[in-house]
Amino acid sequence: MKKFYIPILAVLFILVSVETKAQVFNSISSNPSNFTLDDGNFWVGGVAPGNPCNNCTINIFASVTMVQNGFSSVPAYNTCLPVCNFLNDVVLNGGSINLFGSTILTINTYLELFNTTITLGNNPVSPEYIKINDQVDLNGTSSIVLANNLTTLDATDVGASTIAGPHDDFFNPGVKSPGLFAIITPDVNGYDYTWTLDQGGLGSSTNQYQPAPGVFHYILNCAPQVVGSPNSCGDGFIFGPAKTSLDPTFGVIFIQSTTLPVDLVQFLALKNGDGSVKLIWATSQEVNAGYFDIERSGDQSAWTKIGSVKAVGNSSTASNYSYIDRLPVDGTGYYKLKMVDLDGKFKYSKTVAVTVETDSRPLVIYSNPFSDMIRLKINVSRGQNLTMTVSDMLGKTYINQIYHAQSGDNLVNLPSSISSHGVYILRIYGESYDQTVKLQKQ
Repeated sequence: MKKFYIPILAVLFILVSVETKAQVFNSISSNPSNFTLDDGNFWVGGVAPGNPCNNCTINIFASVTMVQNGFSSVPAYNTCLPVCNFLNDVVLNGGSINLFGSTILTINTYLELFNTTITLGNNPVSPEYIKINDQVDLNGTSSIVLANNLTTLDATDVGASTIAGPHDDFFNPGVKSPGLFAIITPDVNGYDYTWTLDQGGLGSSTNQYQPAPGVFHYILNCAPQVVGSPNSCGDGFIFGPAKTSLDPTFGVIFIQSTTLPVDLVQFLALKNGDGSVKLIWATSQEVNAGYFDIERSGDQSAWTKIGSVKAVGNSSTASNYSYIDRLPVDGTGYYKLKMVDLDGKFKYSKTVAVTVETDSRPLVIYSNPFSDMIRLKINVSRGQNLTMTVSDMLGKTYINQIYHAQSGDNLVNLPSSISSHGVYILRIYGESYDQTVKLQKQ
């Protein structure tokens, strides 16, 4: 249901006088000249979104105002003679509005959202802010998402110290129309904005909506009753993470929501020349990420945790990770990531596979020539103690070490302090094992 400011509503344009479909609009990165949302100068390419805007993705990277008549940075939009160029009703059908960086979107006009999402928190560590100085109506498939604890919705600047809504439909008494409002009740048309957000961050009205004990009209992480709440609420404020949800009785209400998840864009398993397996993965963004557990299986039925890697935590840019499995399973091994948030919630990645061929040769040298480390694989028929020595061609011994080998393959990294280039002799011997090879120091 629309709020009537003036008789002229449906066909006038504040943004541009063309209808756009399935387009992406990217704003400029800074706005020192205070261009308004309807001004082409605010947009890369010089063209502002249309009104109505159909299936439009609107990406905002600088603070900007969505204006009423008389406030546009385009002079032609600030006159009503001989015909009005402004519009008090901005309509978005489908698509999204996305805020990035330390950005404020100020809404000074009536905004209608149909199948449209406004998302704050696309940059997980940036404070993003919506100031509502008018009315925003959402249909049941629209939402406003405050995706991190730094995002805020503020509706305090129009004389009322509350954010109110849903409201009783003027033409259908008892029917709650969805929306977010900051209007002193009743308005000029007699609409009754009854359901409000109080100082404690809880919904209240003459007859408070409380469907279950302890569950109030707005359930937000800024409510003092919520353990671990990161923010304290003021009148008219909603802090993220939160998301609107359609209530069958009361229209659009705010609930707590999950923050934007870890976005895993790559996960690979690669076979190294030394017989180990290198796992690499990357995220395009992270919010409250804790760590990654690496799990391995030989048959995809029984999984074993083989390691853990700490996550960056909060990032709006790509983050790269890796892990080395030095003792992979023979044949085909399977790997997956358990991505754990700071609050203990987790989800799994896809499964990746890699095949490592079994090499039963008694001795494989992976670093020859060597520098500071001699990397090798020793295969023994039974467990035993092995003596490993490295000597030069004159018989001087530089390394003399005992190693307890298990039956089968043993991956060994033998540190070396040898500084002189040349040829050296590596000998490894035990109860049933004796191998001698030449090594080159580079």
